[in-house]
Amino acid sequence: MESEGLKVFLKSVGDAVYSLNTICVGLDAVSKGNVEKPDDLTISWESNDYKQSAISARSFAVRSALVFVEEALLEYFKYISNCPDQPAKILSAVTADGAAKKVEKLSSQVSNLEPYWAPIVTLLVRWRNKVVHNSNTSLSPAFRKILIDNSGIIGQRHAAIDISQTLSNFDSRKITLKDFTTMIAVTIRYVRQLDAELSPNIKSTEFLRNQIISRDLVSDYKNVIGVNGIDKQKKKFDSFIKSNFPSLIGAQSDTLFESRFDILENK
Repeated sequence: MESEGLKVFLKSVGDAVYSLNTICVGLDAVSKGNVEKPDDLTISWESNDYKQSAISARSFAVRSALVFVEEALLEYFKYISNCPDQPAKILSAVTADGAAKKVEKLSSQVSNLEPYWAPIVTLLVRWRNKVVHNSNTSLSPAFRKILIDNSGIIGQRHAAIDISQTLSNFDSRKITLKDFTTMIAVTIRYVRQLDAELSPNIKSTEFLRNQIISRDLVSDYKNVIGVNGIDKQKKKFDSFIKSNFPSLIGAQSDTLFESRFDILENK
């Protein structure tokens, strides 16, 4: 069963990818000069080279989407870190300093990961750092070797991408849409596998408490359990769960309702 954290991750990534795709469709019209700024659009815009304007804007959109995806990945790691049922080594991995280190340490603790997944997810993180911080960060020689050694299977599974060219693009800070979509596809597979093996579903009041606190829902939850009358409380509780933790609707939600006053005890 997909965890609440995975559902949030997939929605965030899906929204970023859809928005990027929409932008790319619109920019195709820009590149052909088939556009005119509406008078009621209160911005300043003109172009002497529609094609180059579209290319530059597309590159910006890809880089921006990359940032959103990495943030979604970090939120998923944060979700795992709030899971009290996880082994100490997993919790240590997801609380390590830096997203790249989190990926590296987690990958050594989880089985059934393709060898090239962690290097590509790390590449996404490193690329994001170049975009946001203009850093000179690089991918480790060990991870580069793994990618080159697996270039054939990567090309077969990911639209014939040339991973050597992707690495060259990374070194020269020239991300392409194909680079982006490949990293996204691999990151999604990576997170899905983590979720399947770790099974970080909300099964206890402690885990739910951690999530409520982490997502700044304490005041909202207190309003739920502050309602007079058990029937009204149950209705508000179900509505709260449906809005914020939809995967818990049903028997699990009913069980947690029985412990509703313990969830935020002393908070």
